[in-house]
Amino acid sequence: MPKPHILFATAWQEADTDSQRIKSGVVDPGYRFPKPTLFVNVSTPERKKTYLLNWLSAHPLWISQVNIRPPSKFPSPQMWRDFLNTIDTDPLPSTKTASTKLAVRDILGEAIINSAQGSVGAPQEITWRGMQGISSLSDPPLSFMRSLLWELYELNFRYELYALD
Repeated sequence: MPKPHILFATAWQEADTDSQRIKSGVVDPGYRFPKPTLFVNVSTPERKKTYLLNWLSAHPLWISQVNIRPPSKFPSPQMWRDFLNTIDTDPLPSTKTASTKLAVRDILGEAIINSAQGSVGAPQEITWRGMQGISSLSDPPLSFMRSLLWELYELNFRYELYALD
């Protein structure tokens, strides 16, 4: 095994390893943006289209909200999945799905939920980063998916790094 770099070894020796200073529950387990894998691991083309339409319609409003007035808690991966899969739902208030969707509504906000739900009747043509004519999001062009996934990875990385600062 190679020797560790001298700077790393010095930093490790000077690090405060006292377990008393660690506070549980300080780190929010949620994500500011959906994990890109949510868009890759979609079971059906119709669901992929729903995910993409919901994200593309809510994305500008959510980014501005995260920058200006970030919520105190961010959505978990399951909450993002529920949001991206939402169309026009009015489930029974006693179900687990209903309670999860209420939690998502509390975190994301009414305006974002409404903008995503309004996308169901949106036109088939969508513009993303100068790419026009994306007529069927159930089988989007590879360049479109690469661009979208790249942005999600980049946003997640930047905001996680910012949160560490």
